[in-house]
Amino acid sequence: MGFTAHGVHSAWGSQRMLAPTLPLATVNSRRGQKRESNRQTKIEFPDVRNYDKEAERVPFQPFHPCSPRQVVLYLGHRTPSNFCSSSTCWSMTTLAPATDTTSSLGELPLRFAFPGKASDLMQQHFHRDAENARLSWKFKMYYRFRPWIPVPVRQLLQRGRNRSIDVANDWFLPTEFSRDFHWTTSLDPDLQVIHPWPDGHPMATCLTHDVETQTGVGLVDRLATLEESLGFRSAWNFVPHKYKLDHGLISDLQDRGHEICIHGYNHDGRLFESRRTFNHRMRHINAAMRNLRSRGFRAPMVHRNLRWMQALDADYDASCFDVDPFQAMSGGIGSMWPFIAGKLVELPYTMPQDHTLLVTLGETTPRIWIEKLAYLRQHSAMALMITHPDYLDTPAALKVYDEFLKHLCEQSNAWFALPQEIAHWWRIRDAMEVQVHESTSINTSTITGDHAERARLTSMSSLFTTNEMG
Repeated sequence: MGFTAHGVHSAWGSQRMLAPTLPLATVNSRRGQKRESNRQTKIEFPDVRNYDKEAERVPFQPFHPCSPRQVVLYLGHRTPSNFCSSSTCWSMTTLAPATDTTSSLGELPLRFAFPGKASDLMQQHFHRDAENARLSWKFKMYYRFRPWIPVPVRQLLQRGRNRSIDVANDWFLPTEFSRDFHWTTSLDPDLQVIHPWPDGHPMATCLTHDVETQTGVGLVDRLATLEESLGFRSAWNFVPHKYKLDHGLISDLQDRGHEICIHGYNHDGRLFESRRTFNHRMRHINAAMRNLRSRGFRAPMVHRNLRWMQALDADYDASCFDVDPFQAMSGGIGSMWPFIAGKLVELPYTMPQDHTLLVTLGETTPRIWIEKLAYLRQHSAMALMITHPDYLDTPAALKVYDEFLKHLCEQSNAWFALPQEIAHWWRIRDAMEVQVHESTSINTSTITGDHAERARLTSMSSLFTTNEMG
């Protein structure tokens, strides 16, 4: 991938040879033409940033397959291929460098919630989202000038842009993925798989908060107290280099059973602008994770580059989502369950964000949250929620959130967990295997691996039946 400006280099070389015999004005003019040509070339080929010297020094990390549910993404020409080793068949999909301008060299192993054709489908949807997860030139320019744009103007621009997006009434449901997934699972409805959740739980629920401003920091305790009154604990994502961190508040939240995570570097939308920028900020992000005893990460504005994020000292990331047409990097992976991406457990958020509902769409009730929760329960999925104390800053907004939490309390046997608990379980589940015992009469299956007593087998078809809401 890349380019060579042969005309520029050859022309410049000849100019240097002829310079002693040319008038000084002519030489300066041609030098100016060369500089202008270089500027035009960079505009025409924005992926030149991938030749950053810092990126070239990132070591190549080989990967050795370790699970039948393995997919490997290579950077190369987009030529799908398959290879088999003994009884295990591995699939390999390659991304074309010409279209993946934000990827680093190396391999990213992916393991999804379910094996076989279901895994292939989730890989396809992930692949599509990864290809489209890049900013338009308008957003790049916006983030460049964002520090000088007054906050009211920013909010006005954001509301205007979001309200101009034409979406269906069920925009918050991953209907395309679900349709494909139900058709795929119908091909082998009796396939025995490990249920996504432990201890007999039908689904998982998880509350997270992104604290974007100093004002939001001042509203954290009020929101945490509301959740605690209903028996919940949540994860709080702080921005380490935007505002002054309240270490007393952070320690108090941890003592009360909440989780602390890191939300990027300074929330300016430029974390993935170049590999050099990311590498510089990554060192400070990792230092903040150590200082705050954090194991989770979410990129601001849910921008995402899972390859680069392998350098983070995190156990999990929560920057992906199933569907969200209102984000700067819109799209979504479709999947409503966690998955393994390299060394990270990826926890996609699956509930619409509070800003979208309360600010952009002007909702005054939690009806969309309630409808999406029912949909996720019907799919034995994970309801991971993002809200912001910065936007739950009025009595009306708090009332909507409080009503939803009370509805959440009524869900029978749902697993109310912190993201670090879900990520820990997902690693345990990922290491388990389904062992088939063949006999002349009937085949039986059992789960092997550590903590297998917490897991249970189920058929693919039984995962996606309509469950009664509690």
